[in-house]
Amino acid sequence: MKQFVVLLVALLSLTARADEGMWVMGNISEKTDSVLRSLGLELTPEELYSTEQPSLNDAIVQLGGFCSGVVVSNDGLMFTNHHCGFGSIQNHSTTKHDYLKYGFVAKSFADELPNDGLFVLFHLKTVDVTNLILGAVPADATDWERDSVINAVSDQLMRMVDYSAKGIQSEVNPFYKRSKYFLSVYQRFDDVRLVYAPPQCLGKYGGDTDNWMWPRQTCDFSVFRIYADKDNNPAEYSKDNVPYHPRKYAHVSTQGYHDGSYAMTLGYPGSTDRYLSSYGIESTMRTINDVRYQVRGVKLGILNEAMRQSDRLRIMYASKHASCSNYWKFSLGQNTALDNLNVIGEKQQQERELAAWVQTDPVGRARYIGVLDSLQAIYQQERDMLYTHTLWMESFYNGSDIFSFVLKSLNGPVGDLQERIARTYRDIDIDTDKKVFLALLQNYISHVPSEQYLPKNTMQMVDSVWNGDYQRFVDALYDTSVLAHPDALKAVTELSELQDDPMFSVALDVLMSLYSMSSTPRREAIYEQLLGDGIREMNHDHEYYPDANFTMRLSYGLCKPIDFAPGTIGLKEEATSMITSPRSFLNKHEQNPSNLDFQLIPQVYKWMKRGKFSKQYMDAQTGQLPLCFLTTNDITGGNSGSGIFDGKGRLIGLAFDGNWEAMSGDLKFDTALQRCIGVDIRWVLSVIDDYSHAKRLIKELTIE
Repeated sequence: MKQFVVLLVALLSLTARADEGMWVMGNISEKTDSVLRSLGLELTPEELYSTEQPSLNDAIVQLGGFCSGVVVSNDGLMFTNHHCGFGSIQNHSTTKHDYLKYGFVAKSFADELPNDGLFVLFHLKTVDVTNLILGAVPADATDWERDSVINAVSDQLMRMVDYSAKGIQSEVNPFYKRSKYFLSVYQRFDDVRLVYAPPQCLGKYGGDTDNWMWPRQTCDFSVFRIYADKDNNPAEYSKDNVPYHPRKYAHVSTQGYHDGSYAMTLGYPGSTDRYLSSYGIESTMRTINDVRYQVRGVKLGILNEAMRQSDRLRIMYASKHASCSNYWKFSLGQNTALDNLNVIGEKQQQERELAAWVQTDPVGRARYIGVLDSLQAIYQQERDMLYTHTLWMESFYNGSDIFSFVLKSLNGPVGDLQERIARTYRDIDIDTDKKVFLALLQNYISHVPSEQYLPKNTMQMVDSVWNGDYQRFVDALYDTSVLAHPDALKAVTELSELQDDPMFSVALDVLMSLYSMSSTPRREAIYEQLLGDGIREMNHDHEYYPDANFTMRLSYGLCKPIDFAPGTIGLKEEATSMITSPRSFLNKHEQNPSNLDFQLIPQVYKWMKRGKFSKQYMDAQTGQLPLCFLTTNDITGGNSGSGIFDGKGRLIGLAFDGNWEAMSGDLKFDTALQRCIGVDIRWVLSVIDDYSHAKRLIKELTIE
């Protein structure tokens, strides 16, 4: 009986933690796999990931280096989020063909729109190469020598990959703060075409108001297609290319789910740092989030004003505004959640436990002695530099588009100059850009914590020539710089022709302030690694997953409501905070007539109001169309567009957001609060089928 109780407690503790984690495909332990099966996974490990036979892994793509996607047909049709496809939709939009506002439907293969620079990566395999890499590092190596050896061995391992097939690429990534290394191999396809986009009032419903919030009604999806050459190999865009036939594509389920159903996401989460020290978390809050929120707030005020002036400016700045506002709100939300959950206090308690553990065996655990004191001292010493680095990046590198173009040109290879100019200036309004540059320059000068980080030559020129009037200085700069005159730029063929331009002079001065920050090497990384090693050694019975780093990951959990989110309208009484319905969609629109985030074009409003949705997309028990739903899956940036699958490996939704209460998630996962927000695949299908009548796309899918 005692053994049974111990086993039951162990299983319950595993289940309680089952939702947390971003697990590496091909490296899932038997312990974790047993938890997956206890929760409802029916696929074998080989059906999830295999290098020998088609597996669900083969249907998942990394999209453009910033999102995820899932292939859903034998002709390379791919679902992702609307906000992942937003830049491509915007690039094809004009005031005459406003695909952002009204959506886009390709009537045939010939109508599908190519997207320069957009690519997908298929994950082929991941191999643990830790012993090969760290085994080559001498025990007495300095930090510089260690990095040199690791880079050299990594390069050698990547050269050993079989590149005989087209589009093969590989990379070695560090895990557990450089305590382990994995080699991943991918195949890249560069011909990715836009097939379908819902109207923005569906795909971005709720906008900034609802971002990171629950309840949600957003139909956040878009559809692309992957093309290949006639032999099904990767190829650059060509009118002769044909739809790609994948090794595996996902089947779609309209059978739905219930409270407690197994749910699994597969995708490419971007970055988490959950093993960061208390000092590192405090630094993130004060030197990154606080700064990013403040600077982006200034920029968004200018963009908001511009976008209200005309449809031309609205389309021009739509994608930039969405990108800027996303992490503006994230920064506020993460700091709020970290405070509310007392994450720093929790980390400090863990660090005290580590210190006590070290003292029980100071000889055997000598490598951990002084780690916490070193971290405290380093973060304190680097505080001003880290704060200013974020301030600089947000004010200049991510600020004015023209000034950012100049900085990037000064700081690396430019490629074809005219091609870069055409791509950059397509979406620049000179007057708006000038306002952004002026506001962020003044904001930088007023917030920088040390004079050593100021652009001194520029400031002296403003004082001596313009009597300290920055408005007059910026007006003159934009009047005289060829970079603020797109027509004149068409005559420039070499970067050297711009070296005497006044904008370049200012950029060089600003760049020098960045170099003054970068001259001091970052020293906290080795101690953060040691801290993580110590915690894992201290808790050696616990299985730790690695932080996200944009490699292929599996996350698992359950469909589950949250009781702390008010106002949700669900499908049935026991799930009132897990699923949203068309009535809640219309309520937000009708109750917020002055909020642009909830405005609908007439066609969408009439369709939703009529409520004539195909029977096959309705929930069988309630007779209603399900819109968005919640799971306990782990999610972060980069997961957007990840497929949400049931226990049979069938697609039931697309992940697109997390919830405000758990915005600490990148630094601290909270099992009670964390939720993944997904768009129900039946909502997606209804919009494609019932609203747009795009039957040809529905016919491509395998729907169960």
